[in-house]
Amino acid sequence: MVSTERRPVSVAIIDDHPIATESLAARFAGAGFSVLAPAPSLEAFDRSATPGVVVCDLHLPGISGAAAVADLHARGLPVLTTSGVATPDEVLDAIAAQARGFVEKTAPAQQFVAAVTAVAAGSYHVSARLAGFLLEDAQRRPLSRGEIDADERNLLRGLAQGDHLDELCAEWGLAPPDAHGFLARIFDAARRRRRLHRPSPREAEVMVLVGCQGLSHKEAARAMNVKASVVADYLRTVRAKYIASHPDAPPTIPPSTAAAIWARELGFG
Repeated sequence: MVSTERRPVSVAIIDDHPIATESLAARFAGAGFSVLAPAPSLEAFDRSATPGVVVCDLHLPGISGAAAVADLHARGLPVLTTSGVATPDEVLDAIAAQARGFVEKTAPAQQFVAAVTAVAAGSYHVSARLAGFLLEDAQRRPLSRGEIDADERNLLRGLAQGDHLDELCAEWGLAPPDAHGFLARIFDAARRRRRLHRPSPREAEVMVLVGCQGLSHKEAARAMNVKASVVADYLRTVRAKYIASHPDAPPTIPPSTAAAIWARELGFG
């Protein structure tokens, strides 16, 4: 006879703050989740582990932030991010790297439980702060195609005000599959927006080499093992993205200047 008993969701925690880790582990265990041995860094995380959800701090020693999220996603692991100090760009970059939600470390236990439950079920979790970040990003960097619609913006506004998703669904007569569809489109738009308006890893490398270190195109090309023309192409793309995300920037700004200014703004230098 096949057992129909549901196994508890397994949760892995990656966080280098022992107090925060112990608190999260206690919250999850108290909610009936199976909590795996916590890891203080991505490098220390058991690569053979297959938890239902990974709760990952955005500020880790070693590989961190969006890079850590991308690594976990590449292993097929659903990621819920958390932080007490992350900036809007750090949170949205993590979403672009396929994180399925964000919860502040100071959030009450029930919000962490709800977030893990949603992510384990294949959906998303949008905290009030993340909803605010997503709304502001959509306003600052609108997409020419596939932008979130009025209903999706209203959903984000409600979440940003602190309303719970199930409350909004009940108020609007929205079925859970429809709510999931709204969130999926919101996350998809946010990810496409980041690809269009944020530097890629290779573009960021060029920004550091040329914009911060002052290398010539040829010197940067040697450092990156590419042709100088490729460096020039990267810089032109960086300028286009910089202008798109900075409406007040002069359209004639030189690529190297845009790279230098944006690199300092993003803390690359």
